[in-house]
Amino acid sequence: MKKVLLYFFFFAIIISSYAQDGGNYLPVSWEQNIQTRTTPIVLPPIDLYEIQQQDLINDRDKSLPWRYGVERSLQLDIKEEGTLIELPNGDKIWQLAIQSPRAISLSVNFDQFYIPDGGRLHLFNDDRTDVSKTYSKATNRPNKRLGSWFVMGDIIWIEYYQPAFVTEEASLKIEGLIHGYRLGKINSLVEGMRGLNDSGDCNYDVNCSIGADFDSKKDLVKKAVTLLNLGNGYLCSAALMNNTAQDKTPYLLTGNHCLENSDPALWSIRFNWVSPDPVCGTADNSEDIQSNFTMSGAELRANNNESDFALVELYNRIPGSWDVTFAGWDNTDDLPVFEVGIHHPNGDIMKICRDDSGAIKENANGTEVWLIKGVSVGNGDGWEIGTTESGSSGSPLFNEEGRIIGQLYAGQSFCEGTQNNGDYDIYGRFAVSWAAASDPQSRLMDWLDPAGTGQTTMDSMQNILSVPDIELTGQLQIYPNPASTEITIMNSRYPNLVYRFYTVTGKQLSIGSFSNTMNTFNVESYARGIYFLHLIDEDSGADITKKIIINR
Repeated sequence: MKKVLLYFFFFAIIISSYAQDGGNYLPVSWEQNIQTRTTPIVLPPIDLYEIQQQDLINDRDKSLPWRYGVERSLQLDIKEEGTLIELPNGDKIWQLAIQSPRAISLSVNFDQFYIPDGGRLHLFNDDRTDVSKTYSKATNRPNKRLGSWFVMGDIIWIEYYQPAFVTEEASLKIEGLIHGYRLGKINSLVEGMRGLNDSGDCNYDVNCSIGADFDSKKDLVKKAVTLLNLGNGYLCSAALMNNTAQDKTPYLLTGNHCLENSDPALWSIRFNWVSPDPVCGTADNSEDIQSNFTMSGAELRANNNESDFALVELYNRIPGSWDVTFAGWDNTDDLPVFEVGIHHPNGDIMKICRDDSGAIKENANGTEVWLIKGVSVGNGDGWEIGTTESGSSGSPLFNEEGRIIGQLYAGQSFCEGTQNNGDYDIYGRFAVSWAAASDPQSRLMDWLDPAGTGQTTMDSMQNILSVPDIELTGQLQIYPNPASTEITIMNSRYPNLVYRFYTVTGKQLSIGSFSNTMNTFNVESYARGIYFLHLIDEDSGADITKKIIINR
């Protein structure tokens, strides 16, 4: 980390717009402080008691995706039901708001989604503390279906902006909404039902050390793991995969059972949901981070029950600026020395587990699996560190070299307080998935080795290797500047961004983290004048300094 204060005075760099990389903007109504006239459409309340009683049972079954929400059918056309706002320059904004009482989060499924070149769509919550990525022409799909990531709160705003020069019509029709009743904060309807931090106390955050022989590999491969929103109120885990062409084709590997009653066209994923202050097998709560490393929509490429795998390809390429990893793999079927799982148990922030006794091969009622030996099956003692839970379904299993050898299928390993119960887990075997059948739709080899090289192993590949470490421009937006009471920092790339705030003479006034997508920094207590905001990406050491003017 760089600490040379003279850098502040001679190399203050203007940070480019948040919109420059990946096409991310703020909603126009935010930028222009437009006061809305829209009245939310209020849906009838949902009685969740029976649903949550079912969850108390189903949450113990890892062969099922983890339920966080309830589908609500709707038929709404934003152009027809939305409020039209015409701006003096001829630009137009359509706004539609929907309230599902007592929801913790809301997401939207579109059955008609088409945005012309120049148009932009955003989803955000009522108090403007959570906003989606920008949906644009690049998000259009051949089947015109799209499922959004969720925003927090019980009111969701859908805003479509069309500049005056755009004459082509958008088509934005909603077929349903997901009412999230957990995943995000304490829910008091049923004791013990929570969201963030709902996974068991024996779990280890992924940034916890699990041994010097794997920690450096972990810091790379964790960036391949995603929280997978199935678009139907259920969650799994998945991993972004490398292929022998190393062309960054965005393949995701998850469990075949995650396909049940779900359409990959409505899937959405989130990378890098990692606690900046890790909790390691204690009852403490992990610190949250709000980031917009999200993508929507995929097409099924291959799946098979024999090893419970599903491979999908995301509709959109991974933005070049995203600090994510395309995971390596091993199809030899050799026994691992030890193995590591990385996952999102109960839809929680990313966790990790480790088994030192080495998995063995088994057949579980017709499914070819790796067995993490436990007290009830295999005469073992389960995971030495951490565990998996429902919601970990489909998550990758890494061997000692940091290569994927399977994905979670089922198991009976859970937490008992701050210790796990010592029981087993089973993962579909990657090597079986590789050549599971004679057709490409039922095996992995055609997709992950497209040229037929015959490679048996593949290393992980970092997405941003071609991006200079010092390039922080285009990923951050800081406004307003000059400021009077607070500044907002929009961060679209860096999950480990920290700051230091200095006077012009070099006195440090404040330190902290800007790892969220939207961060606010209060400057009301500082006197008028010039200050310096030093931003550092802790992963790469790259940094940049911004001159801040406080003026009242």
